[in-house]
Amino acid sequence: MQRTLLILAAAATMAGCSTDLDINAPYKDVTVVYGLLNMRDSVHYVKINKAFLGEGNAFVYAAIRDSSEYRDEDITQAVVYRVNSAGTPVDSFLLRDTLLTGRLPGDFYYPEQKVYYFNTPQRIINPSGTPQISSGPTFLYQNGIYKLKLKIKGRDVTSTSNIASDITIASNDQDTLNSASAINFMNPLGNGYGIYEFNWTSSISGIPWTNKRFVVTLDFKFDEVRGGVSQRIVKSRELGTVVATAASQPLAVTLPGETFYSWLRNSIPDDPAVDQRIFRGIDFRVDAANEDFHTYLTLTEPISSIVEDRPQYSNIDGAYGLWASRYYKNVVNKRLNPASLNELINGTYTSTMRFCSGFNSGPPYGCN
Repeated sequence: MQRTLLILAAAATMAGCSTDLDINAPYKDVTVVYGLLNMRDSVHYVKINKAFLGEGNAFVYAAIRDSSEYRDEDITQAVVYRVNSAGTPVDSFLLRDTLLTGRLPGDFYYPEQKVYYFNTPQRIINPSGTPQISSGPTFLYQNGIYKLKLKIKGRDVTSTSNIASDITIASNDQDTLNSASAINFMNPLGNGYGIYEFNWTSSISGIPWTNKRFVVTLDFKFDEVRGGVSQRIVKSRELGTVVATAASQPLAVTLPGETFYSWLRNSIPDDPAVDQRIFRGIDFRVDAANEDFHTYLTLTEPISSIVEDRPQYSNIDGAYGLWASRYYKNVVNKRLNPASLNELINGTYTSTMRFCSGFNSGPPYGCN
């Protein structure tokens, strides 16, 4: 009897509830900031926006510029400091606003967007920290710490991050002229495919360890000739992601030779109109992310297990977003050694693709 009464009471209570559901909370200003520093860049951009909420269709609000951009008078301080290990500023850079055009059509307003930027001074920095005037490329301190400080509608927004530093690529992998350093995808004993290994270290000597994640990409370059007209084509393949655990740590990615040639066969269309394909070299690019950026990337990767919950990552105090750094280094125009070049031109996977070498003259590998 008591159980029946409880059920009836619950039903009566539910019947008396309103069916209206208000999904909008009272308005609250929420700031979203994204900035990725790169010591190789002379101009550094920061996105400063606000979240929006309103009655009706959210896509309508997204197309309105004022929904996600602050007014000029809302941001009363925008500066980046270089700080020492104690957090004391030793240099400062004012953030200025500018309009970037050419934003592609999408859910948010376009074609313009407001961003903030600062310029790196005309100087480069030795590992010892001694400034040197330079007319060439400009860099941030690769052993520096940079702090973002904003004041938005009276609220402080801050974040601090170190700089992803330079790396050392193995001399054999970096050398593009010595024939002994050419890429070898074939077994040195002459019995089938081998495995090529690309090597680097997590940081250069004398620089604190800041690089956490590395992604290595291979670019295969060739000219495609049709009726005497040549077109440069680049096919890219990501070789792997490596996470470092220490300074000056030896790191490597590998690419099996058979995988390389079968990838070319599958990624380049079989076009009878192509007269020949002129091999122009292989580039490698090593992208490095500091620990803040690595954590962000890890938490935003596609979920591969039944556990779908993960923490929302932000390293911005007083806002949401990311203040981090990255770096990249290239090796350009690596060549194939004779055995690997012969496999490209006459091998099992690519013999019908009409490849020849732009680095050789005359037979057996040179182009007509």
